Amino acid sequence: MLDIRAITTTPGAVLVLGNPGVIGGNDGAAVAGVPIKPTARLIDWGFLSPTADSIARLQLVSQDQPDPINGEDISPGAASLWLGFHKFTNIPYKTGNRIIKAGTNVGVVAGTAFTIDFYDHESDIGGDRAYFSPNIVMPPSFTYGAALVANTWGNNAFAPTTAIPNGKYAILGAWTTALSNVGAIRFQHADFGYCAPGFPVADPEISAILGLQIHNRDPLWLAQGYQFAYLSEKTGKNCIPTFTVSNAGTGLLVQMIAAQAATPVVTLNLAKVG
Repeated sequence: MLDIRAITTTPGAVLVLGNPGVIGGNDGAAVAGVPIKPTARLIDWGFLSPTADSIARLQLVSQDQPDPINGEDISPGAASLWLGFHKFTNIPYKTGNRIIKAGTNVGVVAGTAFTIDFYDHESDIGGDRAYFSPNIVMPPSFTYGAALVANTWGNNAFAPTTAIPNGKYAILGAWTTALSNVGAIRFQHADFGYCAPGFPVADPEISAILGLQIHNRDPLWLAQGYQFAYLSEKTGKNCIPTFTVSNAGTGLLVQMIAAQAATPVVTLNLAKVG
């Protein structure tokens, strides 16, 4: 199962890297950049920046890397229009914290760095046929009841006006709109234990040109509705979380974060698997 955690990070100017960040608002982590369990394997990391401040440089360093000094370092530069960046990696956790530093153009307003860890979880599913899963359930979209505060996870209970049938559901992914640029989404449920599986997202409603310019070109940004399916296919791991719905409700909490205020609209793409 995946687990995404946020770090509020203030960047430096352009190619100058800022200082290590602090735990993101409402994140639940104990220490910024330290996974919730020592069995973590980092598979993805990235940064979300507010609209005015495109990403000029990013760096991930940790004691777990083969080169803990240089780490992974990328410099899109002063001409960058990227507001969102993510990069796949494969780093088993050993010790210390993962530090993500940023440099941005125009201003140095705090943004959200994030890490995505993988943990073995027996109830997850995967496979390359997930894109064509039978028994699809797509309840109507819901709008967050309160606007997101920058760099803070907002909460919204998944409670469709018309209840979905009891049973077991897989979350294939989600459509997220009304974000203005980029963000991240994650899910909490008793069936997920200590994990909060999630992924970065981009607003598909903005213009076609801007929609391709605001983030790096990895297809995860464009895998609307099938992000967990895409990550399962990409990693060869079971990354699609499953949860149980009962007479008491779905028990699913949908959380989102962005580097600027927004009132997201979310549509979940579920497959009934039990």
